[in-house]
Amino acid sequence: MYCDFEVASRRGPDNSVRVAISGSVGPGSWANVFYCQLATSSSIAQADLDFWLDAFADSYESNFLPDIGTGLTTTLAKAVLFTPGGGQLSSSEARTGTGSGGTVVANDATCSVISWLTAVYWRGGKPRTYLPAPGEGMITAGNSLTAGQITALQADAAAFLTAINALTHGTITSTAFGFVSFRSGNAERSPSIFFPVTGARVHARLGTQRRRLGRWIP
Repeated sequence: MYCDFEVASRRGPDNSVRVAISGSVGPGSWANVFYCQLATSSSIAQADLDFWLDAFADSYESNFLPDIGTGLTTTLAKAVLFTPGGGQLSSSEARTGTGSGGTVVANDATCSVISWLTAVYWRGGKPRTYLPAPGEGMITAGNSLTAGQITALQADAAAFLTAINALTHGTITSTAFGFVSFRSGNAERSPSIFFPVTGARVHARLGTQRRRLGRWIP
């Protein structure tokens, strides 16, 4: 769940799909990236991937935009499906969602942080989503989410997980939300391995993604 979303530079397992939801906040841009593993009755049809992506983006917006300030917009959803035999199938659509969580914080790098729980663990390997642009009223003491916002975001993350795991359409017979491990022991995995997510934890402390502030200016 990283911010690089323009090109799928690493290949996930067969019938896994990489989804990027991106947009703008203030003068900058943001992206959240996710992975899912799809089960299929046959080769996944373009129309089915298009429908699936639309449902995924709808779920992202309905669950998380209330946890984001009004200065943020979603502008694009993009999916890259890794098909058997080394191919790819892509889908993208314009989006027009806006945050509804009050006045956005002034610092574009500020994020709420969700850690996704799994049955596997290794040091430094926690999959996380850095949810951009919380509203000012969601923050207390300058560096933490309020107790009420933690509770709300925890419920929204759980609802998002449930909704994504329920997605099916046509040749897509089931969906598992999770993450892909590309490396082990300082070496590339071949093939990469998908692990499903089992739950979510919301951190009280705010996170930051400094790249959203732009390049250093001399």
